[in-house]
Amino acid sequence: MRFSGSNTSDNTHLYIVDGFPVSSLNAISPGDIQSIDVLKDASSTAIYGSQGANGVVIITTKSAQGGKTQVSYNAFVQTKKLSKRLAVLDPYQYVRLNYELAALSGSDALNSFTKTFGVYGDLDLYKYQSGHDWQNDMFGSDVISDQHNLTITGGDQKTKFSLSTTYNKDGGLMQSNNYNRFNTYFKISHEISKSLSVNFNTRISNTVVNGSGSSGATYKIRTSQAVTSPAVNGLSDMVTIDPSTMTDEELQQWNQAHMSLTQQAAQYWKKTATRTFNFTGSVDWKILPNLTYRVEGGYEFGFNEVKNYWGANTTTASYVDGNPLVDWTKTNVNTMRLANTLTYNFKVGHYHNFNILAGQELNSALSNQNYIYATGFGTDLTPEKIFANLALGGATKNVSSSVSDPNNLSSYFGRADYTYKDKYLLSATFRADGSSRFAPENQWGYFPSVAAAWRIIEEPFLSNTKDWLSNLKLRISYGVAGNNKIGSGQFAKSYSIQSTKTYGLGDIQNNYWATANTQLPNRNLKWETTITQNAGLDFGFFKEKINGTLEVYNNTTKDLLIEIPIVAPGYSTTMMNVGQTSNKGIELTLNGSILQAKEYTFGATFNISFNKSNVEKLANGIAYQQYASGWAGTDSKGVYDYRVVVGQPVGLMYGWVSDGYYTTNDFSSFDASTGKYVLKDGVPTVGMLGGRIGVRPGTAKYKDLNNDGVIDDNDRTVIGRAAPKFIGGFGFNGTFHGFDATLLFNYVYGNQIYNANRIASSQQYRVTNPNMLAYMNENNRYTYLDANGNIVTDLATLAQMNEGANAKQYWSPWSFGNASIVPASWAIEDGSYLRLQNVTLGYTVPAKVAQKIKMTQFRVYCTLNNVWILTKYSGYDPEVSTPIRGTSTSGLTPGVDYSAYPKSFSWTFGVNVTF
Repeated sequence: MRFSGSNTSDNTHLYIVDGFPVSSLNAISPGDIQSIDVLKDASSTAIYGSQGANGVVIITTKSAQGGKTQVSYNAFVQTKKLSKRLAVLDPYQYVRLNYELAALSGSDALNSFTKTFGVYGDLDLYKYQSGHDWQNDMFGSDVISDQHNLTITGGDQKTKFSLSTTYNKDGGLMQSNNYNRFNTYFKISHEISKSLSVNFNTRISNTVVNGSGSSGATYKIRTSQAVTSPAVNGLSDMVTIDPSTMTDEELQQWNQAHMSLTQQAAQYWKKTATRTFNFTGSVDWKILPNLTYRVEGGYEFGFNEVKNYWGANTTTASYVDGNPLVDWTKTNVNTMRLANTLTYNFKVGHYHNFNILAGQELNSALSNQNYIYATGFGTDLTPEKIFANLALGGATKNVSSSVSDPNNLSSYFGRADYTYKDKYLLSATFRADGSSRFAPENQWGYFPSVAAAWRIIEEPFLSNTKDWLSNLKLRISYGVAGNNKIGSGQFAKSYSIQSTKTYGLGDIQNNYWATANTQLPNRNLKWETTITQNAGLDFGFFKEKINGTLEVYNNTTKDLLIEIPIVAPGYSTTMMNVGQTSNKGIELTLNGSILQAKEYTFGATFNISFNKSNVEKLANGIAYQQYASGWAGTDSKGVYDYRVVVGQPVGLMYGWVSDGYYTTNDFSSFDASTGKYVLKDGVPTVGMLGGRIGVRPGTAKYKDLNNDGVIDDNDRTVIGRAAPKFIGGFGFNGTFHGFDATLLFNYVYGNQIYNANRIASSQQYRVTNPNMLAYMNENNRYTYLDANGNIVTDLATLAQMNEGANAKQYWSPWSFGNASIVPASWAIEDGSYLRLQNVTLGYTVPAKVAQKIKMTQFRVYCTLNNVWILTKYSGYDPEVSTPIRGTSTSGLTPGVDYSAYPKSFSWTFGVNVTF
């Protein structure tokens, strides 16, 4: 799909399955899919209105052709492992790192270190101790995934049916994290008469996701903990305890201090269950030979529940009574659709063909939610028992419910297609959409489009080229599409019952009405509009052995729906139509059937896409707006680490420019009485880091861009860009005497990644005795320890230890405070990569052999996924963009890598059998 010009929190595409829109692809098994077509320009998507504003994916599932009943069974089993590991400090480097921290912090910290790890003279013993492999502990689960699909198709010339059932269990790298899905799909079509036919489809899906993963949400296990957790626990690793000699409190403290990451993750228990029941049907009536009326309707009921459990050892539990607590959210969603269309086909003369379509469509969605919160449960109760017996909670219980504002969409549309001699084609579409998400005076949007095509290959002047030129078609289109994908209730105040902090007589909570809006309502909201101009050239050579498409497009999105920071009583943001963006690009797709013979074939595919996005204007003529990725909350200096700037693409990372570290040449002297170093005149100082060492040799340094002698907020600038220069993929496929093989590659070039994990794993951040990434070892970072374990302050000695011939690459990690994060250019990395995404090798038993065992097809295959990658990126994987803490402005802060679930390498063995 193309880059979207919209920056709302919802840029999802419209999925059409067998002619009907669906809310999610979770209800569709990959084994049921026959073909996938992608519509990208506004002319082809215009008939779908605002629902197709971000592109349309048309999926056709397998259907019966009538005749004999066929039974197909498709299954696979899969294993996974972490595809990449990050190198961390070994036990010896780890204890020396933390000894230096203690020595810099004072005698109390040094005494605490000695009690935990021993005296400095014995630290050499850690050279012979194996460290805890936290990455294996967090992501080393034995993963077995499997999928089973059974499909039955059959019927006769008038009645055809298809029944498909799929069960899938996808194991996760983290223990107790897995995905389970059960789908059933039934289709039936019946021709009542030559002029009347009916279709009916039913999809039932049940999905259960276990585990809370490792995303960057508040109070959860995070990927960075696999790096920053202690390499060793010190002397306690050498002690064997006798629980019988310990009190319950002592044993609990011991167990809590020695929990593995897997045990900690189990304290954040989570189960998400989603059940979907979808029913769609249509009736086609040929009123006249050239006039067809079609009515289609659909109803979907979705039930979603999320259960969260926080164990006694979690931060969340410590904020209440120290005992486990839970919350339980149940959401019901009802979606309905009704559409009527009338299609008329006719000819004028021998060459003029017309197709006229007029239609009306109604879509409606309504949801309700129930929320339960309870605390004070016993530690001996499992999460399952607690959710089965919520009355066992001994402290606070809160219950709330709500019904959403209706999300209604009413549409009227028409389309006229004209062809002349099958050589010249013209199409015009007009659609009017009315949305309940806007105030009555702004509900309607009007979206026209027009497209023309010229089949040049049919022209007489190309008649002599048929032996080498098999297709040449020029296409141009212009269209307007609307976007209304914002939350409901944005234009008017809504109210809900609140019960917090309102105690009355008898110490009883008094419920009261209060505004429920989290944003200041804006009645002036209207449709966001995208204008698309597209030109395409389809070509084919040598009877389509080589074919492809060249596309050029220019999209402009205006009246952007964006959450804007404001200053207003009770509100910090509001939604507004502000600004304008543009997306210009070129796309090239090539397909080649290089070899074609009875016993062997070989083909190749290639695609590449260049896109240049630009912010054309913002609200009130301002030059920029700033946004926070939020990965470190308010710990981040400057807080706002992204900017949207007029004349620049979206995804500008904003922060300080790294300038290495202060060297001894930056200082004139050291004052032993105050413990401070004196900077030379003209050397800028920095006071925002909050580190234990202050400004001294080895402190991280940043460029003083405004030359005022102080490094502060005024020295921030653009330090990275998330938008790639181009993306694409290529692949090879072939067959040979029953064997088949495919190789698929994909690539991205020119984007940058904000590696927040690298920042959190290269300093002391919210950890008492931190471990760090391996490049922060003593030979690579600025250090103050001499051979005897003393802190060196002498300038000449520090220079000899860390500079000149022994120059260290990195600054001291103690440059920063325990809750101080500095977004800086050193953490902005090249995100370009070339990936061998998958390799598949299969074998199909010859038809004659299969028939002897009553089969029409028997195929076995093996697939390797995420096989190999070429990249400079130092994190787990460059294909990442973490939506931090569910913020609604994640579309404006792309390219962040913080605590994302890492990719895995997988090995799959499967079979395809048809009877």
